[in-house]
Formats: sequence, structure tokens, C-alpha cells
Amino acid sequence: MINNNKINNKYNSGNDKYLGIDIGGTNIRFGIVDKKGKLLSFNLFPIDKSADAAILHIKKFINQMSAKSKIEFKNVKNYNADNNGDNNLGLDNNLGLDNNLGLDNNIDIKAIGISAAGQIEKEKGIITYSPNLNWKNVHIKEELENSFNIPVFIDNDVKTIAYAEWKLGAGRGIKNLICIFIGTGIGSGLIINNKLIDGCSGSAGEIGHITIVSGGRKCHCGNNGCFEAYAGGWGIAEMTKEKAIHNPEKYKKIIELSKGGINNISSKSLGEAFILKDETAKELVYEIALYIADGVISAVNLLNPCMVVLGGGVVDGIPDLVEIAEKEIRKRALNTAVKSLKIVKSKFGESAGLIGAAMIAKSMIRSS
Repeated sequence: MINNNKINNKYNSGNDKYLGIDIGGTNIRFGIVDKKGKLLSFNLFPIDKSADAAILHIKKFINQMSAKSKIEFKNVKNYNADNNGDNNLGLDNNLGLDNNLGLDNNIDIKAIGISAAGQIEKEKGIITYSPNLNWKNVHIKEELENSFNIPVFIDNDVKTIAYAEWKLGAGRGIKNLICIFIGTGIGSGLIINNKLIDGCSGSAGEIGHITIVSGGRKCHCGNNGCFEAYAGGWGIAEMTKEKAIHNPEKYKKIIELSKGGINNISSKSLGEAFILKDETAKELVYEIALYIADGVISAVNLLNPCMVVLGGGVVDGIPDLVEIAEKEIRKRALNTAVKSLKIVKSKFGESAGLIGAAMIAKSMIRSS
């Protein structure tokens, strides 16, 4: 059973920490973060596509964590949503404290920060729509605050990543930057004049849904020709599958690396073929890099940032993608827009979203 006030009141030492939660398309990541943004402990488990089941998992995990005087996350595997035992989460039973993490038995979790893919109503803490999870109107802030009596803050995943990069990572000290993450989909976070931009209704930064090919490929959002339909992970997979179906011999190496044939082709198998210097993979990567350049050029010409930070699974998995795209960006964007522009790769890996969410929670607590 979930115990109200447990997290906030059990550890009352002033040793402030923040709990970051990153709700991705396939996993939920947890991390305890200190006031300087250092990740002290990390854990993940597979997400349940049902919002209710996923929130139940989160509640149970937090409840077990708060029951431990020594908080050291371990990997959670094969947890069944139908299992209602709070103490049976599939955790490693040996949760002993690793002293190298800088944790002790007196940890005060001051707030929870959540990073989630999709459209977020930040003030009310609602995931209004997450296309990759097919979640609609999920009141996650209310659910967790009612269970734990602790402040909860939520923002879009790429905005939290941008915040982490701006405060702690590649964009530290940069007044104007765009952080573009290319994973399953494509999103961006905008820092303009030292402020994270939300826009009128919170949807600023949805760069994955700018049109780069008029009347082009159908996007999951319902539009045609969106940036992520050509350069996002799912778009890359679909394009490559279509090409492979029409010419399986030419795409033989990519198919072989897909472990299951054409239907299992992904941006990952394309990246692996590229690393092996497959000529077809090289052609495709160049094509994708041009699409990435199309999207970035529009953003750079419009906003004139000092820096563009590129990251995400597609960027990490396909070497040279950023370098190829950068050459095209500098060749085709306005001279004034790229004159002082830096294009860099993200400093953070998979923990960026939860670190950024925790730091946003910290800033909100301080300003309240």
C-alpha cells in the first residue's frame, strides 16, 4: 500500500535530492539527482503501454524506494502489472548502498520531475497526447501528488533534455540554443535569451512536425511530409523497408543485420550496416542527413541560435550523420545564421531527460 508523506517526510535532514522520471516509448527511467545535477542512482524498467498500468508501476516503485533506508536502484525486470504486491517489483533483493554514490540514510526527496514524450499541459501536469504510447489526457501530476504529497512537475522530454544540456551539458553558458533529439520521433527544446520556451499552449519545439516535403509521407500526427516521417527512427525504418521490399538484393546487408528480415529493419540495423561500410547503407545515411539538414536549416534561419545540440538514438547509432548534415547546413542556410553557429552532439546519454526534469523541479521549488 502507498503511504502518504513517506518520501517527503521520512528523510528530513536537509540533504536535498530530486527524483527524475523519464517516460519513454519503451522504458521508464528513474534517477536520484542532487542539487548540482549529478546523477546519484539510476534504474529503468520496461513500460506498459497502458497509462494506468504504467502509473501503478511508478507508484509501486517509488513506494518501495521510500521504504528503503538505503536507496540504490537496481534493474527491474519482468514486473507484471497484475501483481499488486508492493514489495515484489522484480528488484534485486540486495539493494545495499553504494557509498561511492554519495547517498546516505538521510535523503530528503524535495520534488519529482517528469520527462514525457508528447504534448504536455505543464501547469496542470497532464500528458494531453503521447502518440508513440497512444496516451491521452493522463493526469500524472495529480495521481502522484495525491499518493505521495510531494510536488510533481512535468514537461516534454526534449525540453527537459534541452534544459539539462543548457544548464549542465554541451550548451552550458549559451544564451540562445536549440536542442534537437532524433529518436523514434523528433523533437526540440528552445532556449531563447536564457529562457526555456513553452509557446502559447506549451507545444513550442515540435520541430518533428514541420513540413519538409509537401504532400510527402504520412506522419503519425496525421499530416503529410513531416520532418520525423523522413528522419525520425520510425520514418527511417519505414523508408528503408519500402526500398528493401522493392530491391532485396541491394539491401541484403541491412536485411541480414535486422535479425528477422525486412519487417525488423530499423535505424539501428541501418547504422550497423553503415559501420560495416555497406554502400547501400552509405547512400541511405547520406539521404537521411540531407533530410536532417532540411529541418535544422529551417530552425536556424528562423531563430538564429548560437548553438544547435543534436542527440538521440538515431544520432548516436549512425556515425558521421551529424558531420554530413552539418556540411549541408552550412552550405545552404543563411550566411548570417551560420556565421557564429556551433553544431555539437549531446553530452548526455539516456539519463538526460530525467536529469533535466529533476533540475526543472528544483527550479520550480525555488521559485515557488
